[in-house]
Amino acid sequence: MGCCLSEPDAGVELQDPVSGTHQFTIRHYSQTKGIGPGNSILSRYFTVDGRTWFARFYPDGYTPNSAFAAFYVQTLYKPRRRAVLARFTFQLLKPDGTVRYSRRSDGPCTFDRRCNSWGFRVFVTREALEGAELGVLHEDSIKVRCTVEVVNSRRRESRGGGDGDRASSVAAGSATMAPQSADFAANAMRLFLKSGRAPFDVKFSVGGTVFEAHGLVVAAQSEWFATALYGHGGEGGRWAEAGLPCVTISGTSPEAFEGVLHYIYHDELPEKLIKANGEAAMTRQLFEAADMFLIERMKQMCAGRLRRFIRDDTVRGIMDLAQAHSCKELEQACQAFLGRRRPQPTILY
Repeated sequence: MGCCLSEPDAGVELQDPVSGTHQFTIRHYSQTKGIGPGNSILSRYFTVDGRTWFARFYPDGYTPNSAFAAFYVQTLYKPRRRAVLARFTFQLLKPDGTVRYSRRSDGPCTFDRRCNSWGFRVFVTREALEGAELGVLHEDSIKVRCTVEVVNSRRRESRGGGDGDRASSVAAGSATMAPQSADFAANAMRLFLKSGRAPFDVKFSVGGTVFEAHGLVVAAQSEWFATALYGHGGEGGRWAEAGLPCVTISGTSPEAFEGVLHYIYHDELPEKLIKANGEAAMTRQLFEAADMFLIERMKQMCAGRLRRFIRDDTVRGIMDLAQAHSCKELEQACQAFLGRRRPQPTILY
């Protein structure tokens, strides 16, 4: 990983760029200091040009004895067939949302099988980051905006692109949601692990509630946990190596996270939890959590259940939810419902 300083190779045809912006907040900034150089905090995932990205923040610097905080942007999966050329920008925002500090890559960087992470080792000094003159540290939080601009978009090549070779096709007009088949051999392993005979080796704090789990189990079921706990190859910034006694996760509720762990260990949705918290509301939370942690089968199961709640007064909200989390099947189900709905009479005043 490094800071990209070069232009793309000659002869590369650059199409109209496709850009996307992700804004996130580094909360409890003071608690991030001391995790050690080369160790990072991860943002939530976001999508640009059909590919999943996330940002890394290195509060203690990317290299030892560095006085600078570092920011990197990374693709979730290393591109397999074709390199991705992208520019990126990191901006620090004041509490009112105005840009106070900004840095942009000198040119398009090559995200490929060899390197899928680029950024700024020397972004801003920690002294300036925490100082009143810059004014971005407010109530122990820092707002950050990351913009990725893909200059060799795949849109002209394929309509159904996802994360490289991992994309799955959906038949046009189909609203059928068939979850992937379960892996029963893996289920046997999960039954052994949840029996208590194998000690937990990782803790997660969500909304003040602490959950224990087995790192390899959650990583095997979720690319999000795999990346966060063990990184990519020999990269630093892994929770497992940072020695953190408990990993804090934001962006979801304790109930939803409990449901995620239930699914990981049981290969089924947490029916008792769903009934105790209201089926419609809890299923929505689980759907969002499954998307956040990149557990596709759980997401499909939640989407199938959400179809039961498509009514005149809910269809717009469920469609917005489906679009926000890139669930084409659920969106198509909402569109089909709207297509079948009788037009309302027009009242003239």
